[in-house]
Amino acid sequence: MPEAANMTFSSAVSDQDVRLSTAAGQKMAELLGDIDEEMEGIRVFVTGGGCSGMTYGITYADSITEYDCTLEGEGYRVLIDAVALNYLRGCEIDFDQNSFVFKNVFQAVGGSGVCGGCMGGNF
Repeated sequence: MPEAANMTFSSAVSDQDVRLSTAAGQKMAELLGDIDEEMEGIRVFVTGGGCSGMTYGITYADSITEYDCTLEGEGYRVLIDAVALNYLRGCEIDFDQNSFVFKNVFQAVGGSGVCGGCMGGNF
């Protein structure tokens, strides 16, 4: 049997994969606590970039897929699909002056590291 067939999918996000600053974790917990709807967590996503590189964004997640990886903290759950996680490995998500900032993002694909997909200014 090929070696790849013995691999298992791990849905946990470690600190080596993605870290949240204290400010980012507090803001995510606040955002989840402020909404009326039942949400599974906050989704971090990556979209293709064009000339300015990759775009990193955050939105509410109302469901969890079989390919989502999770990072949990006090009052929040962050969901990142397995493909996006490959572009985020080693990054730190911070919250500064009313926006999330992605620090140390995957340098080979470019990108500004500023949250570009936030919903209507809510993030």
